[in-house]
Amino acid sequence: MKRLRILTFCSLILAAVIFFTKKRNPTTIAQGNGLVIQKKWLQINKNPQTPLKSIRPADQTFLTFPEWYLVFSPEEQADYFKRKTSTGFPFMSHTRQIWEGYYIVNEQIKYNFPTNTGYHFMIGVIGTSASLEYSMKAWYETIIGRLTDTDQVVTDEDRFNAKYAKDYVDFIKDRPWYEFDFKSQLVSFWSEPSFLGNHFFRKMERKYLLTSELMVKFAYGKLIGLGTETVYDQALPTTEVLVSSVPVAVPGLQIITKYTDKSALISLPRYDKFNPAIVDLARNGFIFKEIAGNNSAILLTILVSPDEKTTIKNAQIVFKQPFASNPKMERIALAVPVKELNTLLLQLDADKIKIEHIFDF
Repeated sequence: MKRLRILTFCSLILAAVIFFTKKRNPTTIAQGNGLVIQKKWLQINKNPQTPLKSIRPADQTFLTFPEWYLVFSPEEQADYFKRKTSTGFPFMSHTRQIWEGYYIVNEQIKYNFPTNTGYHFMIGVIGTSASLEYSMKAWYETIIGRLTDTDQVVTDEDRFNAKYAKDYVDFIKDRPWYEFDFKSQLVSFWSEPSFLGNHFFRKMERKYLLTSELMVKFAYGKLIGLGTETVYDQALPTTEVLVSSVPVAVPGLQIITKYTDKSALISLPRYDKFNPAIVDLARNGFIFKEIAGNNSAILLTILVSPDEKTTIKNAQIVFKQPFASNPKMERIALAVPVKELNTLLLQLDADKIKIEHIFDF
């Protein structure tokens, strides 16, 4: 019996080593080697009109991509879990995309902007945490999860996981992940799904897995929340945008200052709500001069079908990132100078191309 346990343990270690060291093709395809954006698009605004308190570093439009990928990834999972169980999800592809995306965006900003040490450190922390989580899930699902897998979502536990994933991603689009109420999810998980029903072993195995995940994230989230309050200032919930004029009245638009040259400083919501707000302004004829004090390149991502020919004018493709769980979808990262953003947004709108996110520094 002792030899059997040793053999089993060694087999698991060997399986893990083979799984994690297997050579794979890149899951994020850069548009070229190194810097692909014109250097003139990466110049710091030396005379911003935006007040100093509302200015954010120009490189953060690129550095926020790895951070936002940790929103895109759960969103992809939530969509996948509606159709399939989490056992078949390509967690390791997402682990690679975190770091591949970070490497490519860093290639655009290094030597062009002062090193943003704090942001790089933060990416290191959240990237490592997510990589550890995804690697553990990939290992578990490969070794254990597949033993009970039903492929289709047929148990209450897998249905709950799909709902929890959707609730989580809806929350983190505008709030830090560690503020999510994992405790109430855990309570619901143990009060809603029945212990009875078909696929008993799958139900019990999923109860163990999801209970463990919720408990760990609840504890880790509390710890990260305390650390964040100590190290970082509270982030502003708005982004100030300098426009060349206010061509039409827009209901609810907050105008901070109007200048003699007809330009105006306006306030827009930050994070996920920034997208529809700035697209609406572009549709109404607004031209942007500064965003968070910057007039250099701004990053945005669009979602397209790889089979469709997508022509982008006045913007630079930085990389392409196929969806690992959906071969019919691809993410394309674009860079464009702030002054050309309205033109690009109107083109994307006319071509009915979905804008996933505009990274507002």
